[in-house]
Amino acid sequence: MVNGWERVYEIVAGNALAAFVAFFALIAAAIAAYAGDQIRSGTYWALKPVSRQLPWNRGSDAPNSSGELSSVFTLVQLFLFDASGCRARYRKTTFFVAHHTTTTYQEAVTAEHVAAGFVTMCGTIVDTVVERGFYVSQINLGSSVSCGEHFANVYSADLLGSFTRPHEHWTQEFTYPTGHLILQVHFPAERPPKLIASKIVEGATEKPADTSARIINLYSQKSIVWDIAKPKPHQALKLEWTW
Repeated sequence: MVNGWERVYEIVAGNALAAFVAFFALIAAAIAAYAGDQIRSGTYWALKPVSRQLPWNRGSDAPNSSGELSSVFTLVQLFLFDASGCRARYRKTTFFVAHHTTTTYQEAVTAEHVAAGFVTMCGTIVDTVVERGFYVSQINLGSSVSCGEHFANVYSADLLGSFTRPHEHWTQEFTYPTGHLILQVHFPAERPPKLIASKIVEGATEKPADTSARIINLYSQKSIVWDIAKPKPHQALKLEWTW
């Protein structure tokens, strides 16, 4: 069976831009899993000159956008660490393109109970506030990102007491255009998922999604993987599971 990373390779095969995107996304995800603040800072310092030399960063022909940023590729991962669902980790790896010169941007995550331990690989989290049920972090990148330039970042947070029921769900919303999203939920070995459903939410209406999530083996344990090309900014993606 094709695992999650092999699916990424299938998506980017034959597409040089997407290949670079996935490469940096996977590197960033691996770094975020094991590195402390010093390693994160050092890695960003090391990768930024390389990023500036990539062919797409030498021109200024970025696509038009009403926002400051868009995402070429995003990998969202939920790690459920125990069978009670009390300890979980949210990690979002994104490869951005800037449509205006900027030094700051926002990341947000929702939590059923409490979110804490907010970390960014690039720059510094200046402040995190709660707005309409979301924990919104203001991130200062530390240096200016020019129009047309790409950069990768990993944003993560601890989700405490958020997945304690037999029937749970995760809703992923979008604050900027996203070219490709992969959503993964990783379960503890002692409590794998049994049933899943993937839906699109528009306002108060829910409908089945065009693409379905799958239960596969990742990291020697059961995971849910949902692969979505070009999700619409006004829609939310809702993943439900019984475990």
